[in-house]
Amino acid sequence: MIKKLITIATILLSISILLACTPKESTILLPNLTGMTEDQALDMLASYKLIVSAQDVINNDIPEGRFVSYGSDLVANDEVAEYTTIILYFSIHANILPNLSGKTQAEVLYELDKLDVVVEIQAYQTSEFPAGIFLNYGNGLSSGDVLENGAEVLVFITEGVPVVNRGLLISKYLEGALYNRAIELYNSTDETIDLSTYHLSVYSDGADQVSYLIELTGTINPNETYMIAYSNSDSSILDQADFTTSQLLFNGNDTITIVDSNNKIVDIIGTIGWGLFYLNDRTLVRNSSVLEASDTFDIGEWDEYRADYDEIFGSHPVVYPTTFTFDSSFLNTPFSEPGGMVLVTYVSIYDGDTAYFTPGFLGEDRLRFIGIDTTEMGSGTLATQARDYVASLLSSATTIYIQHDPASGNVDTYDRSLGLVWADGVLVNYMIVLRGYSQNNYQDSSNALIFNHITLSTWMTNAEKYAKANQLGVWA
Repeated sequence: MIKKLITIATILLSISILLACTPKESTILLPNLTGMTEDQALDMLASYKLIVSAQDVINNDIPEGRFVSYGSDLVANDEVAEYTTIILYFSIHANILPNLSGKTQAEVLYELDKLDVVVEIQAYQTSEFPAGIFLNYGNGLSSGDVLENGAEVLVFITEGVPVVNRGLLISKYLEGALYNRAIELYNSTDETIDLSTYHLSVYSDGADQVSYLIELTGTINPNETYMIAYSNSDSSILDQADFTTSQLLFNGNDTITIVDSNNKIVDIIGTIGWGLFYLNDRTLVRNSSVLEASDTFDIGEWDEYRADYDEIFGSHPVVYPTTFTFDSSFLNTPFSEPGGMVLVTYVSIYDGDTAYFTPGFLGEDRLRFIGIDTTEMGSGTLATQARDYVASLLSSATTIYIQHDPASGNVDTYDRSLGLVWADGVLVNYMIVLRGYSQNNYQDSSNALIFNHITLSTWMTNAEKYAKANQLGVWA
């Protein structure tokens, strides 16, 4: 037993001696090659028992031809075994557009300065991203693109959208006889507005480019107006004006805008580049429901008055009339003359736009109502409703006048009697259109008849708009 133990001990000792005599595998610490060229790095590693190769890698952050890194994620001072295969990477430069997302303009220029390209910076106004950061490349370029030396690179940097003071609006517009021209501004805010930071831009005759500017002066207090007038306007206009200028000479087909110090359109009347349109011989007042300016013109935001109606300037908002009656001065004019009126008695109805009156409007001389055309009897329920409605107005009226319309005359080409019918001061022709029993057919370019400072043409147009909006009668 003792002999066996000695034998085992001898074997273990022999193994220990053998292991001790076997040489250990040698290791190498990788040196720091920062700043070295390829030749310098290879010369340094020539004495190392390593298998070394060199490769180029694009890196614009390190001088061209200089050491970038070891391969296989190795770094200086790492320990490797002898004869390990080592890759050395050396920089080469290329015009590869970097990913600039989230970088400021200064950071963008710093990154692109590493490339041999020509850089152009342009601001892009947006409210979707923070101001002052890279948005994108222009001209179809994107990060990762490789460009030739000297290539042009367009870069967009975000810019905040300037806040436009929509509380300064055009409240009135007057284009009248001869040289009567005026624009009124209104301050709907709670703060005084300095007008020297604004100007008017005028686009003449439907132009798509600004024809001339009118610099403004002065201030507008909260909820007050500021009237700008052409210097040759009538004294009734000039006496109210806060500012007069010889430049404000428009003729109805010119677009006028308020422009702020950021060259942004604050408000507009007319449509830029729309060609010819006509806002002549009329006074327009912004609806009381409009509380903010807009860079898009909508004629629906404006109430229309007769030309040269300047009495309403100086305050805003203005309540637009909803009712009117005849001008009693026409009672002294015979029916045979334009505008003349005759007192009559209602006899009977023929249809919605024709009735009999005495004296003088019986039989074939029955009266055809001006500016309307109701559906013929027998054509449906609407024709009956129109006839019954007119009959109720006329049969219940205490006083009925027929007025000679200056535009249409008092007889048509078929020698039928024509006229405007007033029942207790209410114009029946207008009411028929207002209720939707007829579309508006009234026309008078001369605007000979004006009621409550609004032309009859406008009253009839407004009546049709109301019927359409409420889907009444023929518009249902």
